[in-house]
Amino acid sequence: MATFIYEASDKAGLIVKGKFDAQKQEDVFEYLEKKELIPILVEKEGEGKIKKLSFSFAFFETVSPTDRILLVRNLAATIKAGLNIIESLDILIMDASKNLMKAILGQAKFNLQRGQPLSATFSYYKKYFPPVFFGLIRAGEASGRLDATLEELSRYLIKEHNLNRKIKSALAYPLILLIASIGVIALLLFFVLPRLTKSFKSAKMELPLITKILLGISNFLVSHPIFDLAMIAGIVGLIFYFKRTDWGRRTFILILLKIPVVKELVKKVALVRFTRTLSSLLASGLTAIEGLTLSIEAVGNDFYKRAILESVESIKRGVPISKSFRNYTDLFPNLLINMIAVGERTGTLEEVLKTFSDFYEEEVDNNIKDLTTFLEPILLLIMGLVVGAIALSILLPIYQLVGKFI
Repeated sequence: MATFIYEASDKAGLIVKGKFDAQKQEDVFEYLEKKELIPILVEKEGEGKIKKLSFSFAFFETVSPTDRILLVRNLAATIKAGLNIIESLDILIMDASKNLMKAILGQAKFNLQRGQPLSATFSYYKKYFPPVFFGLIRAGEASGRLDATLEELSRYLIKEHNLNRKIKSALAYPLILLIASIGVIALLLFFVLPRLTKSFKSAKMELPLITKILLGISNFLVSHPIFDLAMIAGIVGLIFYFKRTDWGRRTFILILLKIPVVKELVKKVALVRFTRTLSSLLASGLTAIEGLTLSIEAVGNDFYKRAILESVESIKRGVPISKSFRNYTDLFPNLLINMIAVGERTGTLEEVLKTFSDFYEEEVDNNIKDLTTFLEPILLLIMGLVVGAIALSILLPIYQLVGKFI
């Protein structure tokens, strides 16, 4: 009988550390399985650092893009150095700074010891790992080239992360400008105008129409705080509705596709993700149907998802990819469709898609610059007009009031 130190996680992300007396390590695994706990680390007392019974929460943690990149790169490096997957996971578990990552990697190790593939664990955590992630790992396991596939996945994740950062950076300045303008408007409506109302009433003067309108809005907002809170809650709820529901996302994208400059950016971002994802999946050894199926979630655009899904059904009936895409020329440019046809005939589809992913990524950079140039003056003009109207509504009565005493 020996004493084992264990570290495990439950389904909610609660990390439990403790001791258990058993004949062998497998008995500890069975004990934890009965408790519905996921083993992260099990070792004999004295072989590692003794840890006291403790609890920590991973409930509020998440797996960031950086976490996924580091996981893949480190796993590829350790396997390439000659370690087996179990040894590699042991190192990653010890180095993981997040309890959630420890739990996921611990379950991956446990599943591998039970004969399940590594990809099965990541497919269980679909909330944190996209389909292309465990799809590429599954392809690497099937081909016996897991280290090379992990390196390809690392490059894919880095490019995707950089693309998202470019988009967020481009929208940062307009968003800051919008928030600052809303803050100035709220300050004038809630604090400045109500203070001036008393002065205007005591002067018994005829106020300009614009001043009357804005004073009415200001008085209503100040005297109805419940309405203000309900309006804020409604705006927040509407944002979440558009973000979380299929209909909301489709409607939002449909609106974006009607705006000049923006629609080109939306299309090209989806095309970058599609061509890059499918190219990586085909390079890892997956079939065209498998690659297209996994690409559906990667594009991040419901219109492209539906088009690819319907194309998959056509391809299953023997229709070439290029021909199936000709039904969606509003989404897939003719140049891309024609080059896909060439790639299918010559067996170079993977290289064609990679070339186009690089091309569209450059186009996205150019469109982001155009979008920033397009948005900044429009936002400045709109916010300037609104703030100017409020300022004018304040200054006109003040000039009238001063004029009475001159």
